[in-house]
Amino acid sequence: MKSEPLSTLELDTPVISLASRLLAALTHAFRTQFANYLQVFAGTGARLFLQAVYFFLLANTLSLHDMGVFASASSTGIMIGCFSGFGFASLAYRASAGKRRTLGGYLAIFYASWLIALPLCLAASLPIFYFLFTSSLSLAAFLLIIAVETGLWRIVEMIHQVNNGLGRYASASLVISCGAALRTAGAVTFALSGKHDVEAWALVYFAFNLAAMALAIAAFQPRIKLRWKTQIFFGRMREALLFSVAYCASIAQNEIDKLVLLSLADQRTVGIYAISTRIIDFTSVPIRSFYVLYSRKLIIEGYRRSQLRRSLGVEVLIALISTAGLSALLVTLSIWPDLLGHNVAVAAQLFGVLLAVPAFKNLLEFHSELFFVYQHMTIRAVLATVLVGMKAAALALLLIHFDNIVDWGIWLNALYFGLYVFSAASVYGSIFGGSGR
Repeated sequence: MKSEPLSTLELDTPVISLASRLLAALTHAFRTQFANYLQVFAGTGARLFLQAVYFFLLANTLSLHDMGVFASASSTGIMIGCFSGFGFASLAYRASAGKRRTLGGYLAIFYASWLIALPLCLAASLPIFYFLFTSSLSLAAFLLIIAVETGLWRIVEMIHQVNNGLGRYASASLVISCGAALRTAGAVTFALSGKHDVEAWALVYFAFNLAAMALAIAAFQPRIKLRWKTQIFFGRMREALLFSVAYCASIAQNEIDKLVLLSLADQRTVGIYAISTRIIDFTSVPIRSFYVLYSRKLIIEGYRRSQLRRSLGVEVLIALISTAGLSALLVTLSIWPDLLGHNVAVAAQLFGVLLAVPAFKNLLEFHSELFFVYQHMTIRAVLATVLVGMKAAALALLLIHFDNIVDWGIWLNALYFGLYVFSAASVYGSIFGGSGR
């Protein structure tokens, strides 16, 4: 047997050793990231199941008229609630992910700002009530719904985000799952009660969300000392408010349509639309679990121009998974139309034509994540505001031009495509183009 030259043996051994170490490192990294994803998705998956039970109970207990009223009032609160805590929740999350020693200061500032902002948010909702809701909802019930969206649930979400930033994915999953469980318990209580109108639901909704907030603070808030820092409050106020404006505009992309519909259509149509969009949102849960890990990874890595190709690859995956999720649901409902209840079966006529909408909605949300991670908050605020205006105007034109809900529903695919193209040009031009940091 002819022996190998000594020089070849000397080269092969370190190369094989290096390859083995590299493979082991990659395997370990994959297992770690996959384990983290499973922890995040466990909470999100549990939340999905609980939210599905909550939603289907509510959607089939309230009438379509009352469902439209509640969804519109809730959307109003969600948009105004972006200013809860004046945006310091976002800075608390960044501190938890990057500068943990400052977290106590940011949490103290958030809670103080939350107390100041809550009455201002309630007051800001009053003009909308008198413009849209006086004929369909009492002021007391309206304010209870607004208080949940602008106050109670915001604290649950903040504690969830901070635990994710700290890498405590199990705790983050538990806090959001427990909150969803209490909301579901509220829906069960409401379904078993004798009164099934939106007025009674508003009271139940407030009570169970108050319990969710109390549990989140008592059991899941990080055990660190809260330290008020005046210099942080005034020094970072502009950045926090910019985030609030951008976040509000981003959220409004999903919520403004219900108010436009309530202005130009009847409450029953709003109810059908609200059910349709909620069903679509359920298909994006796995993607939102991914956002948690991806955003944290980008914050830790910092800016790199080479991340452009990876971001484009992520976009392709988001589009494929979003479309596949809705397609699977449509196939299931074509076989069992009443699987999710009568009201959902009625709404299926609309979301059956919205096949491209989930992909574009999720991609717009991904763009918002990129702006947040790379701290392009001014551009994000301007872009999101422009997108809200474009969407509201286009939807109003569709409602005026088409009488049939399916006809204008089909055109929503083109509407979202246009919003996506405008957003993509802005995000990749500002972050990865010549102005990238």
